[in-house]
Amino acid sequence: MVKGLDDLAPEGLLDRARKAAELVDDAARVRIFCHYDPDGTTSASILARALMRRGKRIHATMAHALDRTSAARLREESNELLVVSDMGSGQLDLLEGLPYPVVVLDHHKPIRDSEKVAHVNPHFFGVDGAREMCGATTTWLFALVLDERNWDLAGPAMAGAIGDKQALGGFVGVNAALFDEAKERKVVVPERRLALRDLPLGKALALSIEPYFRGLSGRPDVAADFLRAMGLDPEASVRDLDAGGRRKLTSILAARLVEQHAAPEALDILVADRYWIEPDQMYAHDLEAYVNSCDRLGREGLGMAVCLGDREALSRAEKLLDEYTSKVLGYLVSLESKGLFPKKHIQFFYCDDASLAGVVAGTGMLFFFDQERPTLGLSVLDGVTKVSARGTRAHIAAGLDLAVALREAASEVSGNGGGHNIASGATIPKGKEDRFLTRVDEIVGRQLEGPPATDQ
Repeated sequence: MVKGLDDLAPEGLLDRARKAAELVDDAARVRIFCHYDPDGTTSASILARALMRRGKRIHATMAHALDRTSAARLREESNELLVVSDMGSGQLDLLEGLPYPVVVLDHHKPIRDSEKVAHVNPHFFGVDGAREMCGATTTWLFALVLDERNWDLAGPAMAGAIGDKQALGGFVGVNAALFDEAKERKVVVPERRLALRDLPLGKALALSIEPYFRGLSGRPDVAADFLRAMGLDPEASVRDLDAGGRRKLTSILAARLVEQHAAPEALDILVADRYWIEPDQMYAHDLEAYVNSCDRLGREGLGMAVCLGDREALSRAEKLLDEYTSKVLGYLVSLESKGLFPKKHIQFFYCDDASLAGVVAGTGMLFFFDQERPTLGLSVLDGVTKVSARGTRAHIAAGLDLAVALREAASEVSGNGGGHNIASGATIPKGKEDRFLTRVDEIVGRQLEGPPATDQ
């Protein structure tokens, strides 16, 4: 039975989305400004498709940050309306100074609300933006309020949620409500599948990042020998296996993850629903993989073109996916042998490529890093050091909030930071790394130890 939006999202959130949507009708040309990662790029594509469908001209940008420099550029533009997605809730001071209307569609925990900006954020209505609603699904809800024809944009929204790690263990909250409705409408079709690419098993295992198999991923010859030893043909694909063969392979790989002390949620990745996007004729996980590789290699526009259905862009994105996979595997294989630098409550590593530090930290944290300590990846650049931090759900349950930890520690060294409790980032002055890490270690230790016991 088809449901209306009132049955799928909190009333207050819908009211804010409706008020924001009213601003669209007064503008002939809309400026779009989104984060550069898969959640942000898919958000940009959702906005582009929904607004063009409404007869609007658009100008879209995917950026690493919304800072004073980008705000100054936006201030010089003669925009009729600016829509910011997958960022903005932490930069209200910058946006409130712009001389034209602004809509913020964000899922990061807001520091405050605004009377000057149309501020749409699920946190205000008890919806966890780190688990129950991402930037793309917040943006998709806005698009649905604009026009319910936009149910056909479920695929990019789901790819954004996958990129934001909100599919782990299955969708929950507003994500689940919206995607279940998209399933009812036959926009997306679920299939239970093993999370390996549709390649010969030896190659698929060697190229596997999520899941990452310690000692096998990044090593084609070793992966092939491992499969042969288990009685499986490395030249066969998952599709070639009968039901017994698929069960055997799944059991072997699950045991491997347990042996390498992967996080409990890592097993949720091994076998999970893969969603076929009917309008776009591809799997949502594949769309996320293409967009992610484009974004991480500095080709955000190409990733957005893939989301918009450009088949030539898809062909080029497939090559970038191979390049991206090779780079990430190189870092992970290296960290297997070298290990990380441990402090009392955190661990860290250095990564030459700031755009890859987050995925390396997140993948390692899920699959083979020390599970006791959250992980930070540091990229030392010209004048600044970029930081990406990742934890696990067990850390969050124990009280970890990386957004708070990085924001506090960064501010003490004249930097800035924030994000989600489980995944956050910071930019600090070059040369302040030791002091920053010491403070993060202290703050994380305090969070995980919990409040001191009180006498009854």
